[in-house]
Amino acid sequence: MAREWRLPQDSRYRVRASAARPALCLIAIAMPRRQLRGIVAVCSFAMHAGSGRKVQGHPGQPCFPPGFSGPRIFKGSGERIVTMTHEPANRAAPSVEASAPEMSAAAASARDAETPRKLREALLKTFVTGLSWTAAARGLSSIGTAARYLLFVRLLKPFDFGVIASATLVCSGLSAVTEPRMGQALIQQEDEIDPYLDTLFTTYFVRSLIIGLMLVVFSRPLGNFFHLGNAYTVFWAIVPFPILQGIQSPRLYSLFRHLDFHLVTILNVSEVAASLIFGFMAVLYWRDWRGLVFSVLVGAVVRTVLTYWLFPHWPRLGFSMARAKTMLSFGLWLSFGTLCEFIARQLDNLVVGRLLGPGALGNYQMAFRAGEMPVAEFTASTSLVTFPMVAQLRGDRHARARLFWSTTAVVAAVGLAYAAIIFAFGQQIVLRLFGPAWIHAVSPLKILCIYGILQGFLMVGRSFLMGLGKPERYLIVAATRAAVLAIAIYPLTAWHGPTGAAAAGVISILVALPIMAYLLQHTD
Repeated sequence: MAREWRLPQDSRYRVRASAARPALCLIAIAMPRRQLRGIVAVCSFAMHAGSGRKVQGHPGQPCFPPGFSGPRIFKGSGERIVTMTHEPANRAAPSVEASAPEMSAAAASARDAETPRKLREALLKTFVTGLSWTAAARGLSSIGTAARYLLFVRLLKPFDFGVIASATLVCSGLSAVTEPRMGQALIQQEDEIDPYLDTLFTTYFVRSLIIGLMLVVFSRPLGNFFHLGNAYTVFWAIVPFPILQGIQSPRLYSLFRHLDFHLVTILNVSEVAASLIFGFMAVLYWRDWRGLVFSVLVGAVVRTVLTYWLFPHWPRLGFSMARAKTMLSFGLWLSFGTLCEFIARQLDNLVVGRLLGPGALGNYQMAFRAGEMPVAEFTASTSLVTFPMVAQLRGDRHARARLFWSTTAVVAAVGLAYAAIIFAFGQQIVLRLFGPAWIHAVSPLKILCIYGILQGFLMVGRSFLMGLGKPERYLIVAATRAAVLAIAIYPLTAWHGPTGAAAAGVISILVALPIMAYLLQHTD
């Protein structure tokens, strides 16, 4: 009689099928047939191990397809990646004559030929579905954000946008400095995350209260720094924003663990829609920066409420030092990377606001978002594809090179097409869409189109380093970029205004790109 048992429940063999599907789908599209058979083994093994289904074979031994010696596990920044070795097993295959009927060679060959084709079709469908939801989420959010800008710029002045930009810049800076990245540790956590949720919620809640207190205490000095005058009260008005972000459902991170991309669409679209509708009414009522603050807060309220509706969890104030250390051990080095990213992307706004005032900052912010938006949205969606694909193509340098140059070519095509339109018709577009009050945004907008293309190249390289399991190497690139920007931003902004600030951003990326290319060339 055939003997049955469950696959071993050792943590080395636990693989979530839901987390593996998108990455496997990408491999089914790009990977050679011989490597694809290893993926087939992973799929079968993952589904059995995850579900606890019974299989037949030799007692005490995990079941693998013939010709595979077992799983090889690589640890990266996200989920564990499991591959199958192609060397024959060291141990002779046990006899199965008494436990299972013998399969004919012809049937086995037919099954081996059929399985990869079916897997390609199934995983392609999964890939298209997941990428479609992600693209829809980012696309609809971008459309809503653009509509909000087009609507609000007709009703408000650059000064009002400069005021809200100053407040959000300070909030972002405090968040970057105090961000422990504990939530990212839960995304790659193999065990249940429930025991960590109360510690996570308490940490972020206390952090948000500290940020709010600092905004209130230093509101007047910050107002003087940005030349806001009586509008320094914007720092009081923005206090609920970091608190609303800090009290979101901690179970939200299960979205990334299970790759439920359709929920991203719900969250993003709801937030943008609420911000647009209620913000428009607030702008009509106040006719100044207070309407913009109300728009931001309403969007944050809607998003926070939806996190509890989509990811129910009743948070409690509790803290475990052991669990906090577990999460911090993963997230602290990422915090340094976040700080470098913040400096590289926001130092120009800080200097423009300090030297030129809120009116110039409002013009520069509009030009910056309009200049980088097309390429930024494309590269953000592309990174979701290239990251897991590169993780699976670690051993195939030639395939990685083809993927890199193909992605870079598309980024360049999108960016150059948009830049050509702006260089040719930028002034007419700004006058018709935004009005004559924003005419000073045209010059920095043209330079920031070039910035957007170079930034896209940098983001593609970042996704490759992450996929290769070397995210710490990107810190070198980010730190270099931040250092160059810190040197160039002040004199260029003082001499040439917002156009000089845009040029400083371009110079910082031009210095960082060769370093990125060197690191990619010497990373396997």
